[in-house]
Amino acid sequence: MTDRTYPACIRELYESEIFGEAVFAALVGSARNEREAYHIGSLLQLETETKARLRPFLMKHGISLDETMELPPMSDFVTGYLSLSWADFMKANVPVIQNFLTSFEEIVRIGPKEDFDVLQSMVAHESAILKWASLESEGENDHSLDDVVAQLEWPLKP
Repeated sequence: MTDRTYPACIRELYESEIFGEAVFAALVGSARNEREAYHIGSLLQLETETKARLRPFLMKHGISLDETMELPPMSDFVTGYLSLSWADFMKANVPVIQNFLTSFEEIVRIGPKEDFDVLQSMVAHESAILKWASLESEGENDHSLDDVVAQLEWPLKP
């Protein structure tokens, strides 16, 4: 977390959604099959919906809604995805997702009580993504996406 002061640190939540949206938007066009396209597309939808849901919260705190931020080359994510099996790609991403979750939990701890629901929703959001990636990495595919889909206002159809 770059700025550990509240509410400046909530910008990190928004930027995580900008980043996630960029990653999944880059990956969806390279999906190897319909199932992976549905999963990646569902994560893209989650990041987009969550980013939009955070905007009123950022406005409340006077935090910029600007989406300009430095992003790593998305082609690196596509190359990584295409060079690994689905399970290995998920396994490689579990620690990255865990780091986001840990940061979000820290923001909940330092945030005021009146912001708890929004902040905790971001922990639930990242927990759903972590559960998905963890289950997929272990080959437990039947219901891995359930918690992600449950958070969507406009879920994709498989």
